[in-house]
Amino acid sequence: MLTITQGVSVKFSDKTPRLKLPRIYFAVFLLLASSIRAVSAVSTEDTVSPDAKKVLARMDEAGKTLVDLTANIREVKVTLVVNDISESSGKLFLKRTRNGNRTKLEYEKPDVKTLLIDKGKVLIYQPKINTVQEVELGKNRAQAEFFLTGVGQSSANMTSTYDVRFLKEEMIDGNKTSLLELKPKSEKVSSMFTKIWLWVDYTHGIPIQTRLTESSGDHLTIQLENIQVNPKLSEKIFKLNLPSEVQRIKPLSAQ
Repeated sequence: MLTITQGVSVKFSDKTPRLKLPRIYFAVFLLLASSIRAVSAVSTEDTVSPDAKKVLARMDEAGKTLVDLTANIREVKVTLVVNDISESSGKLFLKRTRNGNRTKLEYEKPDVKTLLIDKGKVLIYQPKINTVQEVELGKNRAQAEFFLTGVGQSSANMTSTYDVRFLKEEMIDGNKTSLLELKPKSEKVSSMFTKIWLWVDYTHGIPIQTRLTESSGDHLTIQLENIQVNPKLSEKIFKLNLPSEVQRIKPLSAQ
């Protein structure tokens, strides 16, 4: 076992239960649902520094042998204008398949909820209000996983979608990491996230911490702890067993 230690408005009708998810999640899903594409730009992998290329190579190498993964996940959202810090925690499950990754987030605190990304969709189930929200992601599934966990992107995908820069080596909870800064090439994405930081575990090539910084300066930090690589996760883990009386909310769409 490897132990290493979110400005979008969504309209609701009066009868629609309000989903208690961080605003940054709505931003992510709305951006992805609008079919963001990689931007063709002059800046390509050839402009990536040697240090950054080394980190990306480690990530690619780790990806070759990664079949599945589980970890404790902790998210800290900082909202500057009201000086607020909110936290949530739970469990992450990820499994790679021929048709893409399957990702499940089981949140335990402060509220119980489940987020499942599978087959081009994200399902958000909140038992407290007995609702499930479905969002179509299509070809943007990998981007959704990356935004929410920091895992699931190859170096080729990253360098085509972001300007990648190596910042420094840094210790995170006793683990040596390489810090990469990613700046979105897409104007639509950069209007929401000005930069993404990845702390990549030096030995295993897996991001153990990710920070998404919004244009307002607010940021969400995602930490993975008690990571287990290739624990042979059962397919049953990625089944979302919903009660028959659950209320289904129409898919989100940009307003």
